[in-house]
Amino acid sequence: MIQVVALDPGYGNTKVCLNNPDGQGMKSVLLQSAVARGRNFGLAGIGMRLAQQAIPVQFSGHDLLVGPGAWNWNTPENNLDFSALTSPGRQALFYAALAQALDPGTYEVGNLVIGLPVPLLQDETQADAVMNALKAYKGSHLFVVDKNEYRLTIQRVKVLPQPVGAYADWLISDELQMRKGSSQAEIGVLDIGQNTLDLYALQGGKVTPRFVGGSKLGVRRLIDLMDGSFAGRDAVETDAALRSGRIKPAQIHLQSWLGEIMGAVERVWPNLRRFTAVIPGGGGCLLLGDLLRAALAAHGAAVFTPADMVMANAIGLWKYAIMMQRKDGGSDGNL
Repeated sequence: MIQVVALDPGYGNTKVCLNNPDGQGMKSVLLQSAVARGRNFGLAGIGMRLAQQAIPVQFSGHDLLVGPGAWNWNTPENNLDFSALTSPGRQALFYAALAQALDPGTYEVGNLVIGLPVPLLQDETQADAVMNALKAYKGSHLFVVDKNEYRLTIQRVKVLPQPVGAYADWLISDELQMRKGSSQAEIGVLDIGQNTLDLYALQGGKVTPRFVGGSKLGVRRLIDLMDGSFAGRDAVETDAALRSGRIKPAQIHLQSWLGEIMGAVERVWPNLRRFTAVIPGGGGCLLLGDLLRAALAAHGAAVFTPADMVMANAIGLWKYAIMMQRKDGGSDGNL
């Protein structure tokens, strides 16, 4: 039995964290969120080495390629609408990430915990549609990843805001012990993914609605500012090149993007000094690096940098779900 699988379905990277089936510790996986349909080009590659391979995934009549290199085989899916979170492509990414953590076989999962972006959850109409579609994850799954077959049964599905993960990663150690002196700490989480900027505040494990907000100012906005700087690459490929350092954004583009982000932060958090710590997370925060930390510090923030800014949400959601199971069954938010 796998107690908990945590899924952070980012638009830039798909992140999964789960406990080992033997119950000893956890493992986490990051997979580039690129999806394409395979293309048959006959014998046009005869005698040649093929471009970077992608991961083939088959399930329920779908035959997709995911992960790094998917863009070499066909035009990648690039839908940044929140409805894309429940598409077959997102499901294929989830399966492929799981397959990197598990041997082929049959598995029972007690809880699948899915982190959703704050701007989505603030729009109740869109959020209801997405969460209703996510109910399909509950139940039995049969899928093939890279010719290996997996059977999965998920007993419960639970939704949480993505930034709760970074907070829980700060709050709970890898040994599942609570941080000393954390009961009254007021924490602000600033998460920048490919699609959104999420702002979230918690004190003593309780959300503070006054300091919750977000907007579509993720890495996508930096790519817009860099228009013309990436020589015909698709946005998905550009995002991967940015994160890997193969493309270096100019300082003027980073500063412009940072200015928009700090403007959004100030509207939701007018005084950063009130927080015990501000936690930056997500690939966008990694891209901005010291520029963001310096800007936050200049506004009075005590910045706490996670050990892994990209994986912090997934790891923290896993920790949080495990702790809630031990405490009270963790029924709140189940679909």
